Amino acid sequence: MADNHKISVRNMKKCLTLLFAASSMLLFNACENEVFTPERVESTKDLVAPADFDWKTTQSQTYNLISKVNTVVSIYTDKDCTDESLLIENLVLNANEATDVSVNIPAYVTSIFVQYPTEDGKEVFEINTNGVTTRAKGSFIQLPAEHTYSFNFDFLKHYYYPNKRGQGTLMFEDLYPSKGDYDFNDFVIGYNVEIFKSPFSGIDWREGVVGLTMKFQIRAIGGGIPYRPIIRLKGFPMRCIKDANKEYNSTRDGIKIELLEEGRNDEDDVIFIIDNTKSLCNGGYYNTDDEQPLDYNMPVVTCTITNNGLGFKDYMIAQKFEELAQNLPDYFDFFIQNQENNNEIHFRGFSPTNMSNQDSNAEFKSKENLVWAIAVPEKIAHPAEKEDIIKVYPDFKDWVLSGGKINNRWYKNPQGSVIKLN
Repeated sequence: MADNHKISVRNMKKCLTLLFAASSMLLFNACENEVFTPERVESTKDLVAPADFDWKTTQSQTYNLISKVNTVVSIYTDKDCTDESLLIENLVLNANEATDVSVNIPAYVTSIFVQYPTEDGKEVFEINTNGVTTRAKGSFIQLPAEHTYSFNFDFLKHYYYPNKRGQGTLMFEDLYPSKGDYDFNDFVIGYNVEIFKSPFSGIDWREGVVGLTMKFQIRAIGGGIPYRPIIRLKGFPMRCIKDANKEYNSTRDGIKIELLEEGRNDEDDVIFIIDNTKSLCNGGYYNTDDEQPLDYNMPVVTCTITNNGLGFKDYMIAQKFEELAQNLPDYFDFFIQNQENNNEIHFRGFSPTNMSNQDSNAEFKSKENLVWAIAVPEKIAHPAEKEDIIKVYPDFKDWVLSGGKINNRWYKNPQGSVIKLN
């Protein structure tokens, strides 16, 4: 009888073990086969973005313009040709000579507008962003300019990002590689960049001018980690500005922008550092709590780099400035650096600098292709502290899930708790 009891107990334990193993396998398979369901998304953490989604709110377009007469044009995103939509100013087109023109414009824009001089004033020519126009000639876009324009050799060609008078917005989460609260207000920066150069057409280019002006406004700091903003022009070497005039300005005492020069050689990337921004927080946060006083007179730092009278050996510098002007998004690596351990947080597509101890191949995206930095080519309101961006910008969700194919104006309609500054 006792032996039978022992056998029954052993059999029961064996059955329980098998049952537990089977249950574990079923649970494992259920987890493995769980399908992402967009309807269940309640926060940005729940999102899964398409693997090829680049998170850009802009589009880069290149047009091949040609005019049958010498002329000077300016390019806008608005048919009214306002400074708030001006992308390129004083672009020289030589008669019957094709010129590649690259622009970086909001993803929702469907046309650009080329303003050219006429005998009686100015006219505007519209070009669809797909490059198709009724006056397209082969791979060229023929401008209907008839009036030969004799330009003043003293003027400069200007490229503006995001435009001449406007300001773009850079927003960061600061807990990389961990996921944060996704309010994207741990650092919020406004930016405007202008690159200028002589036309180098009809003049001795050795007497030309090239340069750039960058303006950054510290709009909000909602993180407790001591990060500071840094700008790297990736692939733009120090030799291009080695002998240039450098001018720095700030609207707030103590907060400054300066070129990083110590320990840098001629072929190292140009890097600018914005220092002492944490002083704005006074032990707390800065412009992220709408129940606390907001600073509407936010500090702006500016740096202007000017190369005058380029010598013969520096012709390549002029060419490098032209590449920078036409393709700034490829060079513009704005990131934040933790001053305690030098760890960095970059936009998707950029890698850490050699100032960091991070893996040089680190990618600033999660396995769900979520990011820690977003750029918008307009000034926008940022979420208040602890307010998930998906809550205050409802169109953000489908923009991400679609890989940017829909709702590319998601930042136009904020709802709920956002911080609206001037």
